[in-house]
Amino acid sequence: MSIKVYMTNITSNQLAIGNQRKLKHILDTNKIPYIDIDISDPKNTEEKEFLQRILATRNQKLTLPYVFNDDQYCCDFDGLISAVESNTLQQMLKVEHEYTNNGH
Repeated sequence: MSIKVYMTNITSNQLAIGNQRKLKHILDTNKIPYIDIDISDPKNTEEKEFLQRILATRNQKLTLPYVFNDDQYCCDFDGLISAVESNTLQQMLKVEHEYTNNGH
């Protein structure tokens, strides 16, 4: 299973830019490997359409970033922050313990 971070490199929204940066920092700090998927890149059209379909079924707007484990929705940025604060990041992302440096 692999963690996918849906984000964009083309935005003027400073909040989105900051949230994407914080999300990557959290994953890096916890040594959780992930793949960036830039939905503004034309080569990622299928991934963008997949994300839009999933969000439509969840009645969610496209407010990046989003985190998936393979094709399974995990959370948006706010959900990730909540998981960090409640020490449930591993469970939220459905990852194995060996990916984190917590030692739990």
